[in-house]
Amino acid sequence: MQAAVGTELIVLGDQGVLFHEPAQRLYRLNTAATYIWCLLEDGLAEEEIKASLQETFSLSLDEAVEFYCQSEAAWNDIGVLAGSPAVVFDGEVMPPEPDLIGIEMSAIEFVAEREYSLLSSVIRMRFTAESQLQVVDPVLRHLQNNKSLPVAVTLDVVSHDGRIFLCRDGQVCLSCDDVISLAPLAKSLVWQTAVINHDFFLDIHAGVVSDGKQCFVFPAAPGSGKSTLVTALVANGFEFFSDEIALIHEEGFTVSPAPLSICVKDAGVDVIADYYPAVKALQRHHRSDGKWVRYLPPPPESIAAPDAVLPVGAIVFPQYNPDAETCLSRIESIDALQRLMDECLIVSSQLDIEKVRQLVAWIDATPCYALQVSDSNAAVAFVRALAD
Repeated sequence: MQAAVGTELIVLGDQGVLFHEPAQRLYRLNTAATYIWCLLEDGLAEEEIKASLQETFSLSLDEAVEFYCQSEAAWNDIGVLAGSPAVVFDGEVMPPEPDLIGIEMSAIEFVAEREYSLLSSVIRMRFTAESQLQVVDPVLRHLQNNKSLPVAVTLDVVSHDGRIFLCRDGQVCLSCDDVISLAPLAKSLVWQTAVINHDFFLDIHAGVVSDGKQCFVFPAAPGSGKSTLVTALVANGFEFFSDEIALIHEEGFTVSPAPLSICVKDAGVDVIADYYPAVKALQRHHRSDGKWVRYLPPPPESIAAPDAVLPVGAIVFPQYNPDAETCLSRIESIDALQRLMDECLIVSSQLDIEKVRQLVAWIDATPCYALQVSDSNAAVAFVRALAD
């Protein structure tokens, strides 16, 4: 048994992260599997590895043989052993461009336009109807370009053949049937456009706030309560970076602010209203996933400066559980790495062993926690204690 070319182990605590560069994949190894791989790298023969397993972990010979054989079979399946079926990277580093449909833009008349600034981009958005402007601009107005920076790209909202199309530089990217579904798509396209033009390493599905010196990242799946937590933190004096996006840079693993409006689902309106009562009066929008949402622009005084790029003080994985006591608990670095990568949406460049080593070292040096939330105010107190 030998390691396939391009496969390396990084030890994290008493477990390991196995990186297979051809497939661009990370695999978590438990303690026994990590031990076997280390012996494999040291050039020990199969019988020597089994004997060492038996002695180190106080196993019977049959148990040691079973551990060895299970590991060999699993590693063969994922292509990390020499001679095993090759597993290659078949994904895109950045999301592919959508299918594009041509519209004759020269014949289009626009009634209004606005300029928005996000990350490294200034985006002009043009509208063919006032009704389009009325639903989109309140969601994006806090991003208004006030510095007269040059426009990088133009997004057009065009009514055509009974549908509403969103175009980027004259090419259709998204469409919807009615104006009530327009704002979620416009917000999404503004974000996608800004990301394409911005330099970053990882795009993590996460909320982010700051105390002005460091930021706190809250990776979580939809429905985990991260937007509510971020809103509560902002209402209690934290700077707003984002309620859904953590753009992490390769150098220093710092984070840039991406202050899009906070997405409030119908189920969360009453909770958010405890902090910002005006949320109840905001227009409802219909998303393509069938959910009805409101978009709460962050308070102007809470928005981090556009050029703020801050280190991560802690990574906190929130989970809303109304039936449990709010509590914060430290988690192992390897658990945090797995959870973080579960919420990774984009890796902007191909991974190599050095980048993976840097990622693992950063996780190992960053305090990581699980936050069970039933009471937002109690959760705020825990995060504030981390900041202090």
